[in-house]
Amino acid sequence: MADVDYRCVLSALDRVGDYLSVMRVFGQRGFEAWQLVKDKRVKKYVFLPSGRVQWIVVGDGKDYLIYDVVGYCHCVDFYQAVMRGEAFACKHLVAWRLAVSLNLFETILEGDENYHVRLEEWKNIGSCR
Repeated sequence: MADVDYRCVLSALDRVGDYLSVMRVFGQRGFEAWQLVKDKRVKKYVFLPSGRVQWIVVGDGKDYLIYDVVGYCHCVDFYQAVMRGEAFACKHLVAWRLAVSLNLFETILEGDENYHVRLEEWKNIGSCR
């Protein structure tokens, strides 16, 4: 699994026709990701007037930062499984990619003055799986 570029795997979700394919590739993480998407827990924060974007996946009592350019999530599963090469992606990254591919996310507009406050909130919120 270490030879697989997870960004290629995540981008392949653009071509997924049904969620069963996601389950075959990602197993339980795929199922949990689909639930996150169905529950509308993927958020695109747009800060104005700069247009800065921050993706968030709302987990169980926690919000998880998604850095889409590099395919990174700040959850514990990302560190424990993805970074060790035991998984292609955490459920939050899979949910984010599915939501973007299917256009099933909520867009939230906020002022630029809230960006650093929000970022600190998101960074200080704990762990997942």
